[in-house]
Amino acid sequence: MQPANWMTTLALLLACAGGWLVGQATADDGEDEEMSMSLGEVVELIEPFGESCEPQPQREHIVEMIKNEPAAKYETKCFRHCMLEQFELMPEGQLKFSEDKTLDMMNMMFPNKDKESAGIIKACNDEVTSTDKCEVAHDISMCMLRAMRSKGYKIPDIKE
Repeated sequence: MQPANWMTTLALLLACAGGWLVGQATADDGEDEEMSMSLGEVVELIEPFGESCEPQPQREHIVEMIKNEPAAKYETKCFRHCMLEQFELMPEGQLKFSEDKTLDMMNMMFPNKDKESAGIIKACNDEVTSTDKCEVAHDISMCMLRAMRSKGYKIPDIKE
C-alpha cells in the first residue's frame, strides 16, 4: 500500500474505531510489516479532519478517540461522527454505518476477513439503539473494536 493510501485508510480506520490499527501495512513482498506512529503523529494526521466539524474538536478529543476511550467525552463522540460522515461511512441523517463502504475500508486492511468483517459491521449496526448520532458513532465503533479483538484481528497499540 502506498503511504498516501495508508494514511487515508488510517484516517478512516481511526474514525471507525479509534486506533484500530495504527501501524499495520503490507510490505511490497506481501508480508506483514509493522509501521509504527506515535500518538502525536497520529493526532497531527487526524487534526485537519476536525476543521469542518461542529463542535470543533480539541486535541484532547482527538487523543481520546485514538485511544479508544470507552467513556469518551461527548465532543469526542461527535468528532468521530463527523469523520465518519466526511468519508460517507455513516451517511448524513443515518444512525448506522454504511455496510458496503465500511466493509470496503476494512477489506483494505484485513483482506482475508471479509465474511467476518461483514458480520461484525451488521451485528454492531443492529446492536445500537441510541437516536443521537454522536452516541451511535461511538457505540458502533466500540462494538466493532471489541468484536475485532475477540476474533483475532491484529490491532497494534499506539505508543505514547
